[in-house]
Amino acid sequence: MKLSVRHLATAMFLAIALPVSAADAPPDVAIFVARLDVATGKVSDTRNITPGKGNNFQPAFTHDGSAVVYTSGRTGSNNIYRHDLAKGTTVAVTATTENLYSPTPLVDGNGFSAIRVVTADPAYGIEVNEPSLWLFGWDGKPVAPVVPTKRIGYHAWVNPDQLAAFIVDDVPERNNHRAVLISRTTGQQTLLTAKPGRSLGRTADGKRALFVDQTDPAHWRICAMGAADKAPQVLVETPVGPEGEKDANRSQYFVALPDGSMLMARGNLLLRWDGKLGGSFQAFAELADLGGAIRNIAASPDGKRLAFSVLLKP
Repeated sequence: MKLSVRHLATAMFLAIALPVSAADAPPDVAIFVARLDVATGKVSDTRNITPGKGNNFQPAFTHDGSAVVYTSGRTGSNNIYRHDLAKGTTVAVTATTENLYSPTPLVDGNGFSAIRVVTADPAYGIEVNEPSLWLFGWDGKPVAPVVPTKRIGYHAWVNPDQLAAFIVDDVPERNNHRAVLISRTTGQQTLLTAKPGRSLGRTADGKRALFVDQTDPAHWRICAMGAADKAPQVLVETPVGPEGEKDANRSQYFVALPDGSMLMARGNLLLRWDGKLGGSFQAFAELADLGGAIRNIAASPDGKRLAFSVLLKP
């Protein structure tokens, strides 16, 4: 797969184009939450927690599962918001003129990590001068860089010391992006793939990173790899869409569940892989009333709730 600068900028931060004029204004994207019952194959109590127009994306659950954090551009810059599931209330966590992306609550509950963009690369929208991945407190204040690595576009915690990171190329049009596993203690980087998708995760035991390997354009594969592994383990191929579907629209967002299975989406259809090698993603639940296509997917730590962004139809 080869992405143009325009497509990578679109891919960065949930496949929403960076606006350069009124005609290029980003589409409306909503965050939905739902209850998940894998045993019965049901997704229920689906509701939009960001009603109205706006650009809301990249949801993630807090470690206790009580709230969903996400990015929203409702103030003119992208800030982080927190929705309390029991109370049904939403508060702004940050209030900055910078742009923040990919909020990811920390396992210890003491804040979250996020991509921070102060001075944006005109080609890809990534921070150009400083480390891009930062720790934040729940007061919304930046604490310190997670790692000194620059140009991290996406990330996922594997365990308290290791994180998977999508590193954005620094040469426009070359598109030599890569996914790596980074140790905070040693600074060591382990290459996961030189052709990564933008969705990252971790195995349930916290020992290996999960990522989409797009080396073969016809067969994108979800793989697992740890720092001590000599090569990635291929788990399952991503779902194949309609013939002629463009790469930018192909399904590549996944979420791993506590039972070792995974969910992906194609349009408004959720698909599930049962975690058994040699298997494939199968239709799981169709959410007919969303009004658009599912993008990022997150699951609560207990696997009983989902949160997902939906690219709404105009």
